[in-house]
Amino acid sequence: MDSPNPHRTLGFLLSECTSLIRRIFTDRHNPGSMTQAQWRALAYISRHQGINQVGLSQLLEVQPITVARLVDKLAELELVERRQDPTDRRAQKLYLTEKAMPSIDQMWETSEEVYQIAFRSFTDEEAAQLMSALVRIRANLAQETPRHPSTQAPDEDALTLGQRHES
Repeated sequence: MDSPNPHRTLGFLLSECTSLIRRIFTDRHNPGSMTQAQWRALAYISRHQGINQVGLSQLLEVQPITVARLVDKLAELELVERRQDPTDRRAQKLYLTEKAMPSIDQMWETSEEVYQIAFRSFTDEEAAQLMSALVRIRANLAQETPRHPSTQAPDEDALTLGQRHES
């Protein structure tokens, strides 16, 4: 049996789609002085208000020291605040500030534009089916990594295509 075409494997396709989505987002969204990594951190914090830096580093798939620098910069920009964890005085939880909200709204608007591009040749039913399949794939994979923060993500029903999740 021939080995599968690497351009048609699930992992490759998902990775390539993610890369293209990020590239188009960056091209269409003018974040000013913010980096793509900072935008990603803001997006995760907006979906996981109160997450700690270790959890954020797992979601971003980077080392905790990298997240510490990202959060330092976001705090300096007054977009994120650290609050003491009431159950662990050594830990801090991350929250968006009011100042971050216009940036978050702009980010979701740009994301919607990118999703419209991604799904432009899909019917509404096909787009819904793909999203449903991806949610199921994620759930299957999450069962193998139950302690990963992505298994604590917001309810997928609230993240339907074209709708913004309100935390």
